Order: sequence, then structure tokens, then C-alpha cells
Amino acid sequence: MIAFLMILWYYSNHCMEIARGSGVAEIAWGIVESSEYQERQRRIIRGIGRAATREFNPESSYRLVDRYVASGVADDILKERGDTDKAPEYKILELIQKMPYWICAEEKLESYRNGVFYERNNKIREKETVVAFNKVVRDIISKGQYTRKSELISDVQGAMECLGYSDEEIENAYKFLAHVINGMRHEIAAEIALRKTRGVRAVYMASVDDDLSGIDLIVEYRDKYGNEYIIGLDIKSTPDSARNANNSDRDEGYYAIWSGFDHRLGDFGSYGDNLMPSNKAVKMVRSFYKAELEELVRGKNYKKSRKSRRRR
Repeated sequence: MIAFLMILWYYSNHCMEIARGSGVAEIAWGIVESSEYQERQRRIIRGIGRAATREFNPESSYRLVDRYVASGVADDILKERGDTDKAPEYKILELIQKMPYWICAEEKLESYRNGVFYERNNKIREKETVVAFNKVVRDIISKGQYTRKSELISDVQGAMECLGYSDEEIENAYKFLAHVINGMRHEIAAEIALRKTRGVRAVYMASVDDDLSGIDLIVEYRDKYGNEYIIGLDIKSTPDSARNANNSDRDEGYYAIWSGFDHRLGDFGSYGDNLMPSNKAVKMVRSFYKAELEELVRGKNYKKSRKSRRRR
């Protein structure tokens, strides 16, 4: 633990900004090199060795050890530090802590989509795991720890190689991460634009329960008559996906909406690889949100907020 804490001290005092494209892999390597990690690994492997005669392929069991040992070490550091005054690298520690559970949950959810039988509570639990991981990815992006989508994906894959994930798992992670990161950057871009849209009083990230229902952002909006509304928005990366979501059953006060950003038009850089939108794109999208919000409240599908909320 001391050795790894020294690494974190180095990051905090000498690297105010984590190296672009190397943060996750570098911290994963630091965990693997720590004395606590190596001691935990030895204890577990000795236990596996005693049971190896009952294993058809004990090597696969050894390979599973690394990721969960790293997850445990990352968890210990996070608990020791607590919730206050966290440096940027602690979000990466959270990513490593959740990673083995996330990849397992994503693979199970994919099998469910392909027709494998599941129990409803099991599916909810897997979704909760994925949502928790996605929120960490969102925090890493919003804090500017990486500038490019390709860098973040590559670095997570590098960390997975370091921690003993199989080639198939790393390949699956690429697919899952590409989807997650794209969704998170559209959500962040929408939040930035909404905060600068006339009539918007506040924007909040959705709770876990709302997120599981498909809601990404909660918006407090005041129309031109002074009426205030609370609107739950499900941010989509394309107009078609928003349209399809709205054609399904939705709870009152919730609505799927296109983020207004298009990587093909350079809103996320010339090659569509940037994680944050350009200032020009944000400025252009504000009028789109103004029109969409006005249209929504005209439909009277949204409850007006209480007067007490107007003074928040």
C-alpha cells in the first residue's frame, strides 16, 4: 500500500494533469507493482493451487485473479482516502475498481439481448453495475482527463491487458466502451448547451433510479410566461434514436431528445474523435434546445414546479 500511495502522491504533486492517453494503464501498472497487490495475489494463487486438481483449466482461474486483486487494492485506496478532496486520479481508481464487474455485466446483458433466459432482478442488477461504471466514465470525460475518444479506449484496453483480461474480453470492451463514451460525450455536450439556453434555470444529473429508467438529465425550465417546469430528458446521439425512444411507452414528464450534436459535422473535432464539443457547436445548439423546450411545455405534459422551487 505504501508503494502505491507514493505513486499517487507523485501524481498529485508532480502531474497536475494525468498524461493524455496513459492515465488508466499507468495507474493499473502502479497497482500491479505495489506490494499489497503482490501479497494478495500470492495468497489467492496458493488457494487456487491447492484446488487445481479439481480444475479442468486452472490457468483460466489464475488469469481471473489479477483483475479482482487490482479491484480490491483500488477499493482499499478509495476507502482510505474517503469522499473528500479527491484528486482526478481517484476517478481512474474507481474505473479500475468497477472494471471486472462492468465487463461481466455488459457480457451478460448482451447475452440477454441475444435471447438467453434471465430473471428480472438479475437484469436490473447488471444494469445498475453498468450505470455505475458509465457515471465514472462520464466524470473522467467531464474533468478533461482525456481529450480524445480513441485515447481513452486504447488506455482502458492497455489496463485490461495489464490486469489479465482475455483477448475476447478486451475486444468486447472496445465495442462496449465505444458505445458508452459516445453516449456520455453527447450527454455532457447537451448539459453544457442546456446550461447556456435561455429559460433554463438549472440542470442536474439524473439519479441512479432515473438513469435506470432511461433519464439522463433533469432540467428546470421557465417559459416566457414565468411558468416553471421540471423535465426529465433522455439524451440521444441521433434524431432517429430519440424518435424511436419517444414512440415507446414513456412516463409523464420524461422525453427523449437528440443532443443536437453531430460528429459528422465536426461538432466533436474534424475526425469526430474529441470528447468535448466545440464552442461553436455549443453556441449553435442553444437555439435548438430553446425551440424544443418551448414545444414540450406547450404540450402540457410536464408538471409545473412549486413556487418554493422558484427561489432556489
